[in-house]
Amino acid sequence: MNKKFIYSTHIYILIIMSTGFMLHVFIVPGILTSTHRDSWVTVVASILPFVIWTTLVFYLYKKLKNEDILSVMFKVLHKPIAYILSTIFVAYFLLSAFVTFRFTLIWANTNYTQDIPDIIVAFLILMICFYAAFKGIRTIGTIAFLILPPVVLFGFLVGIGNDKNKNYGLLFPIFEKGYHDFFHGFVYTCSGFFEIIFILFLNSFLKDKVKVKWLMIVSFILLMLILGPLTGAIMEFGPVEAEKMRNPVYEQWKLLTLGVNITRLDFLSIFQWLSGAFVRISLNLYIANYIINYSGRKKWSLPVLSLFLFVAVMIPWNATSFYNFLQYYYFPINLIFLSCTMIIFLVISKLKGDSA
Repeated sequence: MNKKFIYSTHIYILIIMSTGFMLHVFIVPGILTSTHRDSWVTVVASILPFVIWTTLVFYLYKKLKNEDILSVMFKVLHKPIAYILSTIFVAYFLLSAFVTFRFTLIWANTNYTQDIPDIIVAFLILMICFYAAFKGIRTIGTIAFLILPPVVLFGFLVGIGNDKNKNYGLLFPIFEKGYHDFFHGFVYTCSGFFEIIFILFLNSFLKDKVKVKWLMIVSFILLMLILGPLTGAIMEFGPVEAEKMRNPVYEQWKLLTLGVNITRLDFLSIFQWLSGAFVRISLNLYIANYIINYSGRKKWSLPVLSLFLFVAVMIPWNATSFYNFLQYYYFPINLIFLSCTMIIFLVISKLKGDSA
C-alpha cells in the first residue's frame, strides 16, 4: 500500500495551522504575563533560535531521507528502548491535544456557550476531530489547506481594522526592569515553536521534498503570528491591562468595527479559533494513533485515544488553575522535553548513518 498521501505544501500549512495556533493563542498570554512590555522585543529576538532550530530540523529531515523518525528509531535502537520512546511520544501528543481541547472549552464556555453543557460542546468537537484523524493525514491536510485562506483574511482584517485603536507609544520604553524578563520570554516562544520537530513523524507520507527555503518562510510566518497579536494587545489595551487578559488575541476582536453600523465582528474569531483547534487536535490524535499502529494495525486505538481525551477534558479543572499550570509547568517542561527530543533524534540520525 502506498503511504505517500500528502505534499510538502500540506506540511507547511499544517505547521502554520497547528503550531501557529499554539503560538497565536497559548503563548501570547503566557509571554505577556512573564515578560510584560518587553515581550515583543523577546519575540523579535527569537528569530535567532527559530532559525537555528529550523536548520537542525531540516538537517534531520535530510539525514532521514524518505523515512520517518519512527521507522528509523525502531531500526537503530533496541526494541525495548524504541517502545519506551514511542509510549512517551504518544503521551506527549495526547497531552498536547488535551491542552488544546481544554483551552478551547474554557474559551467557548466563557464567551458563547454558557447555556450549553460542556459535554455536548466537547462531544461535537471530538467527533469532528476523530473523523478527520480516522480519515487520515491527507484529509487533515486538505481541510487545513481549505480553511487557511479565510483564517489569514480574518487575521489581516482584525489587525488592519484595529489600527485606529493602536497607540504605538505603548510599546516603549523597554527594559524598564532590566533584562531578566526579556530572557525569560524565550521559554515561551521556543516552547511553542520547537514542536515543528514533529514533522519528522510525517516524512514517509510525503510525495515530494521539503525545502529549507519554505521551512524558513514558515518559521517567519510563525514569528509574525506571535508578534502581530502581541504588539496589538499592548498597543490597544496597554501592557498592564493586556497582562490581565486570558485571551488578549480574542479581546482585540471586540474593538473591531466597520464604519458606524457594523460593530460586532468577534463572531469571525470563532471560525479562526475552532479552525486552529480542529487541525491541532486532529493532527495530534492522528500522530499518536500512527505511533501505536506502527507495529501492526489496531482498530481499537483511535477510539480508545479519543475516549481517553474526552474523559480527560470532562474532569473539572478551574480555569485559573489551568492557566497557571500552562504558565508555570507546561511551557517550561515542554521546552525541556523538546530540547531532549532534538538530542535523541540527532543520536538516532547518527546511528542511522553509522549503520548505512
